[in-house]
Amino acid sequence: MLTYAIFQPVFTFIVIPMNILLIWAFVRGGFRSPSHVVLIAIAMFNNLHLLSISIPSFYFFVFQHGKEYVLYSWCIPYMILMYRIPKICSTLSLYLTVLLGLHRYLIVTFPIQVHSLLKNRQTVLLVIALTALATLCDLGYILTLSDIHAINTESHLTQGQNITSCAWLKKPTITIRVVLVDTMATFLPIGLLIVLNVMLISVIIRQNHGIGKSRRSNADQDTRRMVIITTSILSSVILVSVPDVIIKQVLFVKGRPCDGCFLSKSTLALIMHFVTNITYSANFLIYSCLSKKFRQQLKKIFQIRPDTPAFSNESKISYVRKSFRVHNTAK
Repeated sequence: MLTYAIFQPVFTFIVIPMNILLIWAFVRGGFRSPSHVVLIAIAMFNNLHLLSISIPSFYFFVFQHGKEYVLYSWCIPYMILMYRIPKICSTLSLYLTVLLGLHRYLIVTFPIQVHSLLKNRQTVLLVIALTALATLCDLGYILTLSDIHAINTESHLTQGQNITSCAWLKKPTITIRVVLVDTMATFLPIGLLIVLNVMLISVIIRQNHGIGKSRRSNADQDTRRMVIITTSILSSVILVSVPDVIIKQVLFVKGRPCDGCFLSKSTLALIMHFVTNITYSANFLIYSCLSKKFRQQLKKIFQIRPDTPAFSNESKISYVRKSFRVHNTAK
């Protein structure tokens, strides 16, 4: 309860504005390549993920409407907002990150062909197709919501009062279809991210050995910076996704991996929930650290201007000269 009553609202109020700033800086600063379209889509779906969880979090845990049971009228909306939409957004973010890494690698390897074939319009269509794929991967779980039915149970808070809650008609079982869907939604994009990250890191290594730092042109430096930003984004996703998959789907078949383990699945899943929420702002932090153009756009958004002594003196001298010319012209 503490997770959704305190930590989730805090993460929401911190991360969502950062992603909005990322989108604003990209749109305002002329970041209009297909890669930036993908990054904008990732930021939008990460915000949707957080907002979807925040609605039931506020209603049930902050305002304490869920002290004992979820009311039947809230059962399906609760499951959709708390689990299904976040799962779709999570799968979609993984595939969009794969698209980002693939596009950046192809730009470095085949720059002319990629610039001529892949435009922003085609990228938007790819984002729509990946959204349909992520929804299709979760469609089986969405359809099982029809198995929820109403049950009458006695209130623990008010003696003698019955309340209407919900339960499953039948317990969901693990089938071959479920395994294939989980593979498509999780294991496949994570594997592709690892491969793409290795390929991009090899590009950086070849650049380091091929051209000396002093001999690099501005174009080479921009390409290197782009590759470093991309590998940082991919690495942040991999470092969170791999442990999350191991904890949720591989390591813990039951409550604990072993009799002597002191951490349960729910405890480790809670830790990964915190880390995942933090990584939703990773793209903003990475661009803030590694992109000078992005930092300049943030300064323009907040109307921050250079205020160094040298700048101030030059501005004063320029102002005096202009005033002097205007004064002489008037004479």
